[in-house]
Amino acid sequence: MSDHANKETRHLQIQVFSTQPITMNSPMNISALNEDIIVEQLLRTHDPDGRWIDSKTLLQEVEAILSFILESDVSKPLPTENCMTNIEVFESKETLPYAISRISVQMLCPCMGENEIHTRTMLLFDLLKEYRWDAKAVLVLGALAATYGGLMLPIHLGVNDPVAASIATLNQLPIERTKFRPWLNSLGLLIKALVDVTKCITEFERLPFKQAKLDSSIVGETMSNIRLATYWVVKSALACLQQIPYYFKQPQQATESRRAAGELSSLGYQLRSMHTRLSKQVEECSTQIEETIHQRLRNINRETHQDNQEVLQLLFSLEDDLLLQQYSSQIAITDLKEKVILLLLSKPEPLPTEPFHFLLQQLYDHPSNTNTKQNYEILWIPLQTSQKWTYEEKETFKLSSNSLPCISVKRPWLMNPTVLNFLRTEWPYRDGEETMVVVVMDTNGKVVNMNAMDMVLVWGVKAYPFTVSREDELWEEDDRWSLKLILDGIHPDFNTWVKQGREIIILGSDDSNWVDETKSLARRIQNLGFEFELIELSTRTSAKEESSIQELFWLRLESIKRSKLRRTESSKRDRVFEEVTELLEFDYGTRKGWAIVGKGSTEKIVGENLTERMRRILRWGDSAAGMSFTEAIRVAEEEEPCEESHTVVVVVPFEEGLRVVTCEKCKRPMKRFVAYQ
Repeated sequence: MSDHANKETRHLQIQVFSTQPITMNSPMNISALNEDIIVEQLLRTHDPDGRWIDSKTLLQEVEAILSFILESDVSKPLPTENCMTNIEVFESKETLPYAISRISVQMLCPCMGENEIHTRTMLLFDLLKEYRWDAKAVLVLGALAATYGGLMLPIHLGVNDPVAASIATLNQLPIERTKFRPWLNSLGLLIKALVDVTKCITEFERLPFKQAKLDSSIVGETMSNIRLATYWVVKSALACLQQIPYYFKQPQQATESRRAAGELSSLGYQLRSMHTRLSKQVEECSTQIEETIHQRLRNINRETHQDNQEVLQLLFSLEDDLLLQQYSSQIAITDLKEKVILLLLSKPEPLPTEPFHFLLQQLYDHPSNTNTKQNYEILWIPLQTSQKWTYEEKETFKLSSNSLPCISVKRPWLMNPTVLNFLRTEWPYRDGEETMVVVVMDTNGKVVNMNAMDMVLVWGVKAYPFTVSREDELWEEDDRWSLKLILDGIHPDFNTWVKQGREIIILGSDDSNWVDETKSLARRIQNLGFEFELIELSTRTSAKEESSIQELFWLRLESIKRSKLRRTESSKRDRVFEEVTELLEFDYGTRKGWAIVGKGSTEKIVGENLTERMRRILRWGDSAAGMSFTEAIRVAEEEEPCEESHTVVVVVPFEEGLRVVTCEKCKRPMKRFVAYQ
C-alpha cells in the first residue's frame, strides 16, 4: 500500500477513535428501504471481471482470527500456524492484503445515522464491484478481522509480554476487559452470525448451476436472498467498526456502552434468523444439484452430444470456475474440442511410480509418434483419499503438474464432491489401490473404454483411438511372441538394434554366478563372430530397486497378461499368454533363470539349458561361422551326443554351400570343404 494510503488510514483511525458513537434505530428494519430496491442497487454495482479468491479458506482464517481476539481468556496461547499467505488469488489486479487495506480505509470513515451507513455500505459495494458475492462478504470480514485484531492483539500478548502491555497502554487500550464484557459478548454474537451467513453465501456461490441446469423457482429466490444477505453482512460489519469508540469508554460511561451492546445483539439475532432461512434454501439447492449432476453423469453414454464439451463441463462442475493447465499455461476446455480425451485417474502423487512415466512416454515421447498428428490429450485428475487437501499435498501436486506434458486440473481440491464420488464408485478407480485408470472419451463425449491403461502400456500411440474394439484389432493384427511386443518403447536402443538387424538376449535371474557364467560364454561366442546384444534383468520382485528398464519390462508383461485375460477364453489361451504367464510366475527357487533369444520371433530357454547350448556352440568353433546366434541356439538344442567323431559326406552345389549345413545324425554344423570337378 502507498505511503499516502497509509497516512489516510492512520488519519481515519484517529477520527474514529475520537468520534462520538452513533446510534442506529431498528438496524434490520428494511421497510424504509425496500428489498427489491436494495437488490436493484446492488446489481448496478456488480460487475465481476473473472478474478477469483479462495473465499472458503480466507473465511476460515478470518473466523479463526475473530474467534481468538474475542476469547475471554487472554492467557490462551496464540495460534501457531499462519495459512493466510497460502490463500490463492487468480486473475486479480490487486493483492489480497491491498484489497483488504483499501476496504478498511472506507470502513473506518465515521457514519452518523442509518441513511449514512447505507450510503457508506453502497460505496463499499462499488469498491468491490469486480468481485463475486462471496468474495465481497469475505473481504469485508477480512477488513473487520484486521482492524479488531490490531486493536486487541496487544491485550492478549500483554499478559506475558511487557512490551505488548506498553503498546496497549500507549494506544489507550483497556487491559482490563471485564468492564466491557457485555459489549464484547454482543460483538461476539454478531460476528458469529456474520460468519455463518457468509458461509451460506460462499457455499451457494460454489454450486455448479451451469452444469446442473436447474429450472426451479427456489434458485431464483435463493439468489435474490444471497445478494440481500451480502448487503447485510457488509452493512453489519461496517456497524461493528463504527462501534470501536465504545471500547475506549471509561467505566462511568458504561450505560452508553450497554446501549451499544444492545444494538449489536439486535443485529446478531436478526442475522441468525436470516441464516436459518438462507441455510435451508442453500441446502435445498445443493441437494437438487447433486441429484441432477449424478443422474447426468450416469447417462453420459445414453445422451447424444455434438462434441465432448458438454460432458467435460459436466465432469468438471467444480465448486468454482475450473481452470486446466499444461505445464504452467492455462488451458480452456474448448481447446479439447474434437480430441479424444484420456482421463487419467490416480492419486495426487504419481511421480515416484513408473507406470505414470511410462504412460506419458508411450503417448508423448515414443519414437513412433514423430509423424503422427496428435488427436488426443491426457487429462490428469488426481483424486485425494481424504476430504481435505493439506498445504503440502497442494504444493506437491503443483510441482508435479507444472513439470508434466499432460493436461491437469489446476485446482483439483475444488472439484465437486458429487463428481468425485461418481468417479470413485461408478468408474473402476478405487481409493487405496496402487493402480491408475485411463478412461477414454471420444470426440462426441462418449465413454468408449473404461480402462485403456494396459493397451497404452503395450502399444502406445498405435492404440489410438484407444477403444475396446481397437484392442481386439491390435491382437488380431499381430499376435506373435516377439521381442518387439515385450521391448518396444522400453529399452532406449531397441529400435536402433532392430534397424541394424542385431539379435538380442534377455537374461532374467537372481543367481549372480549363473549370470556371470552366461555373460562369459556370451563374450566368447561373440569372439567367434556372432553379433548380438545382451540385456540383463533382475527378477520381478527386485525390479523396483533396480533400473527403470527392468520395472517397465515387468509392467509390460503384466499389461499383456491382463489384456489377454480380458479378451481370450480360458480354453483358447495362446502362446503369448502362456509365455508371459510363465515369466511372471517363474520359480527362481528351483531354476537358475531364463533367457529370451531372438530377432523377430523369440525363443525362451531355461537355466542350464542355455549355458549347455552355448558351450556346444563354442565346441563347434569356426564350423558355425555364417550362422545367426538364434539359429545356432536352435541347432544346439537338437544336437545329439556322439561317442566318437564321424565323417559324413554331403555334396551340395557351390551356391548352396555358402550356407551352414548340419549333420543329420548329430545335428552339428559340418565343416566346409571345396571340391573341384
